[in-house]
Amino acid sequence: MIVIATILMLYRNRQLEIIYKKIEINEIDESLKSIQFIWIPNIGDFQRKLSEIETICNHNTIILLSGYSKKKSKKYNDENIKFLSSIAPVYFIWSDIDYSGNYRDLNALLLDCKVAILENSNASFETENGTKFSIIGLDDIKTNRDNLNFALDGCYDDHLNILVSHSEVLDSKTKNFESIQVYLFESSQLNGNRNQKTIYLELHNKIGIRKQNTVSIINFEVLK
Repeated sequence: MIVIATILMLYRNRQLEIIYKKIEINEIDESLKSIQFIWIPNIGDFQRKLSEIETICNHNTIILLSGYSKKKSKKYNDENIKFLSSIAPVYFIWSDIDYSGNYRDLNALLLDCKVAILENSNASFETENGTKFSIIGLDDIKTNRDNLNFALDGCYDDHLNILVSHSEVLDSKTKNFESIQVYLFESSQLNGNRNQKTIYLELHNKIGIRKQNTVSIINFEVLK
């Protein structure tokens, strides 16, 4: 019985667990509802192909990779990343674990796979109805590589600005956070000072093996 239970547990841990989340936002543009973010943590830990993702994607899907976090393999594997970049635009944000390895090799692999790296930089988009929004990516916070001033360069106040990072910024009450409407991050900081005008969404609070095959599907819920 113990052996059977162990096999079943390992089988479930290899299944792709999809969590659906909503960002409730006051906007008049209903086409925001068609925008879909797929948040994938620690892509280097995935034990299976991500073919299930393709069935979820639409023409407005944006994939966000929250760290690679290679632990077991000695080499970076490009198979999953190439597959993802073939079905939707892919953006990557660094974690502290990424920098503990040969991050230059990872950087080269991501660029070869046509992945845009958001390290204190941003990318702009537009909905079908003309609403502009920006994804603003911070470099790793735990190793003090983040710089929001650099990341905001070129962004406009009239955009819907969405900040993304692996770890949460400890103090987001600073003035340069005033233009951030939505903040997505992998894990929160304890005792953080948060800006009350910003929507905060922690994507994953699971730990260990259960976290390895979990992705979040994020959509806007437009409030009028």
